[in-house]
Amino acid sequence: MNIQDKSIEELENDFREDSDFGSYVVQTSQRARKKPLSQLSKEEVRLLIGQKIGLRYLIPVALSILREDPLVEVRYFAGDLLLQLLRLSEEDWKHNGEDLESFRTLIRENFSLIRSCPEIPNDCLKYKINRF
Repeated sequence: MNIQDKSIEELENDFREDSDFGSYVVQTSQRARKKPLSQLSKEEVRLLIGQKIGLRYLIPVALSILREDPLVEVRYFAGDLLLQLLRLSEEDWKHNGEDLESFRTLIRENFSLIRSCPEIPNDCLKYKINRF
């Protein structure tokens, strides 16, 4: 079975009971954890990354989306998915070393475009390229 055909729950062997807490984040996260990676929406990928859920598996999915459009607007503004990846700490990338290098390359290759986005802090961009 292809990894894209498995859910975060299956990949992490972490099956949880659904919460009755009715927030958008909780409900969307719970549903998304049960879906095969190939069926996740861009918004679900953005949200799960923001919650640091399934990063090992979702970072490559996010990078694939960003390669098509680095400033893709998923829910809130142009670049919202990119910003989620920029917000990740060095520790969050520990299982995705090759992906981190791909992310840096993507930023370098699109730096002028990304820098022009008002929602992406320029100092954050430079820090991420040089820090890790």
